[in-house]
Amino acid sequence: MANGQCFLCRRSVLTALDGYTSARASFCDDVTLARYAAQQGARVGFWDGANLIKVRMYEGALETWREWGRSLDLKNAATPQQTWGDIWLLSAVQALPWLMLPTLLWAWKNRQTWPLALAVGVDLGLGLIRVGMQAAIVSAYDFTQAGRQGWAFWLSPLADPLATLRIILSALRTPTRWRGRQYTEVKD
Repeated sequence: MANGQCFLCRRSVLTALDGYTSARASFCDDVTLARYAAQQGARVGFWDGANLIKVRMYEGALETWREWGRSLDLKNAATPQQTWGDIWLLSAVQALPWLMLPTLLWAWKNRQTWPLALAVGVDLGLGLIRVGMQAAIVSAYDFTQAGRQGWAFWLSPLADPLATLRIILSALRTPTRWRGRQYTEVKD
């Protein structure tokens, strides 16, 4: 795991890695470089920098949708098998529970069989875990400028199916634009 918004690396390690050479063709250069450093034996970790730096993601939903997929699927830092395995897992635990819940609840209400009860229980359990993750990460967010929209943070798990769709779309194609810049694919 790595995050390019705040990426700290010792100069000696970066020199030993030949700078960003290993990540020059990657749209998710932060993760690619961190994984390469770990493969070369460097100690790599993820440290919560919420008390060190504040960053803003994007200005709104449309900009988020357009720009977010640049590195979200991590295809440049993972094998195709890893990418598709991640998509399968993400779909199963983050998108499908929200999409299936209304159908499962309706089916359970109209025909209470133990397989349906089990499916509803698993689905609700995954939903509760996701909401629990919200509680775990809330301290990393700065709500001082959120105003009256701060409550929307707690509804964000409902956007998980759309986020999963965005990740799948990102995995299917290599981006050529990001934040107004045009890129060409770099061949190794």
